Amino acid sequence: MGSQPPANILLRGTNWVGDAVMTLPAVAAVALNYPESRLTVLTRPWAQAVYRHQAGVAETLAQAPDGAHRGLGGRVRLARELAARRFDLAILFQNAFEAALITRLAGIPQRWGYARDGRAFLLTKAVPLTPADRFIHESFYYLNILERAGLSAPFARPRLRLAPDDQAEAETLLAREAARRGDFLLALAPGAAFGPAKRWPVENFAEAARLILADRPGRPLILGGTGEVEDAARLAQLLSDHQPVNLAGLVPLSISMALLARASLLVTNDSGLMHVAGALDVPLAAVFGPTNPRTTAPLGTSRLVRSAAPCAPCLKRECPLDRQICWDDVTPDRVAAAARELLEPPAAAPGAEPAVFLDRDGTLIEEVEFLSRPEQVRLIPGAARAVSALNRAGYRVVLVTNQSGVARGLFTLDDLERIHQRLRELLAGEGARLDAIYVCPHHPREGTAPEFTRPCGCRKPAPGMFRDAVAKLKLDPAASVWVGDRWRDLAAAEAMGGRSVLVMTGYGPDEAPKPECRPTLVAPDLRRAGEWILS
Repeated sequence: MGSQPPANILLRGTNWVGDAVMTLPAVAAVALNYPESRLTVLTRPWAQAVYRHQAGVAETLAQAPDGAHRGLGGRVRLARELAARRFDLAILFQNAFEAALITRLAGIPQRWGYARDGRAFLLTKAVPLTPADRFIHESFYYLNILERAGLSAPFARPRLRLAPDDQAEAETLLAREAARRGDFLLALAPGAAFGPAKRWPVENFAEAARLILADRPGRPLILGGTGEVEDAARLAQLLSDHQPVNLAGLVPLSISMALLARASLLVTNDSGLMHVAGALDVPLAAVFGPTNPRTTAPLGTSRLVRSAAPCAPCLKRECPLDRQICWDDVTPDRVAAAARELLEPPAAAPGAEPAVFLDRDGTLIEEVEFLSRPEQVRLIPGAARAVSALNRAGYRVVLVTNQSGVARGLFTLDDLERIHQRLRELLAGEGARLDAIYVCPHHPREGTAPEFTRPCGCRKPAPGMFRDAVAKLKLDPAASVWVGDRWRDLAAAEAMGGRSVLVMTGYGPDEAPKPECRPTLVAPDLRRAGEWILS
């Protein structure tokens, strides 16, 4: 762009509500880089409310696919409308070929976006994709466009801003239904735009709601779009004894957002309202059957109830089986239990502190097979700064590593100590420290050093080293996060009540497709994982 920042920037937002919420960190990053620029977001009409009141966004425009912008002529008309506004830069969060074509036809001189869908020749900055990009959370995916184009793109959790008028209208609607401020308001979102396979049965929603309301008497609030009216009506009928407030299909998204902000808890499918709740800091329990939360998990306070069916996640809109089995183990009891964890989190032991449990090779330092010498230690870029930030925020940072090379006779415990001393020195050079290092020197099966071949309970994925650290360092596992590049680094998190991040450094891209790998989040690297933890 040269030394002169662009005065007028067009952001081509995504088309769906949930995806739009996941672009908000990138929108905030654009505003951070160009504080004096005017930002306009172009999106579909139903997603405009997500962007309309965000900091730095001056205006939202709607691309109406069924109206003025329908067909080839409509796209040309849209290009002319954009040309009249004289944008200096277009940043395309939408992946489609037409997004690049329309901005090129509009004569916008700078056009940035991913080099995909055959559109690279239409872009002035065609941002390269990497194999790992298809696994990471979508918020990081959009931030990578900016970072690879040369901008600063720190991650911050999406935060939705509401219009005062919408909040007032929501209060009026609730008052009309005799739902008072301070009442326990259980929001229910039984719909999902992706397809029928994504929708948990309405009867399950009703039973989960009954179980939750048995513990906390209150009112159900049923929300959704015009395509979910039938399911919402059925749910309201099943919950008639609880006097449900059913506004599905009756209010626009902006009012639904304001209503959701008043809720005490949301029970939802994998849907746009799930992401809205996360960005409003509303606790939520979300069910996942055929879809995959690795790339689209909500970024707020949540519990995910996932199917363990062998065919899940299949990512199909409609189940091809005679009976959809991925919901068999996603029971109302499980969802109600997840809700209770959100409403009444387990108390930590007195004085217990949060921790970040780090894997070593491929997460904190570059992967070297059976690393045996201190001079082989190289920090992954950004890793030390992440550890330093976690230190300053009050997290105990604990390194937990399997080192079967000791049992194999490839290096000794003394060699390992020298390696870790070098690691401490490199971290200290960037203002970072490890609070403890736990090592399993045992062979996974059998080895050449007899003293290290006995069966052990410490080798990851076993939780032995983590339990030892919790006891010795007085840590709170429920407030802690596990970070690693292999599923075995993260397996103890779910059992111990914590969260986990799979990073795409090291073996991460090979691990992500494995069904046993069930992280809370997938991040590009430790730097991004640290930003998420601190957000």
